[in-house]
Amino acid sequence: MARGTATMMGMALMLALILGVVTTALAAVPGDPFKLGRINSIDNLSTLVGSASGALLRINNEGSGPALDLRVEEGEVPMNVNSASRVNDLNADRVDGKDSSAFVPAETYEVSKSTLGEGEGEQGNRIANCDRGDVLLGGGFVSGSPEDDVISNQPIEYEVSGWFLGFQDNGPRTIKTVYALCADLPPLRP
Repeated sequence: MARGTATMMGMALMLALILGVVTTALAAVPGDPFKLGRINSIDNLSTLVGSASGALLRINNEGSGPALDLRVEEGEVPMNVNSASRVNDLNADRVDGKDSSAFVPAETYEVSKSTLGEGEGEQGNRIANCDRGDVLLGGGFVSGSPEDDVISNQPIEYEVSGWFLGFQDNGPRTIKTVYALCADLPPLRP
């Protein structure tokens, strides 16, 4: 009985040693090769160094998923680079296929249109239009009489962009000026 127990304990010890060695061999430890299709856990930076004339690493996913999936903790940066050079098709200044210059006007200008009201009871409207193809950034109006009723004060867009003022003159003849702030750039809509 003692001999059977000793044999059984010896077998258990050998099995534990073999499984321990195999498990250690399968784990990622410094100096081990990167194992594809498995989780490689390590607490130090891994570096790929070479002297090729082209890229050192290419990831090509022939399936429907992405080729690279970077995951970080909330608030952490997913990638760092040490170059300010532009990367083809990975430029932060492109949004919806447009360059950053499409969103920041190179030049802005103001268009205004004034009129002298006819006096009490006059209804009218004034429109200040941007040049054809330019974009309206904002607008408003100035009225010579605080008693005037503004019926409509809003942006408009027909063939050109502009600002519309509809009013009723409730006082003496006053000057009303509507203005539009415009930008020299293409419309932002496709």
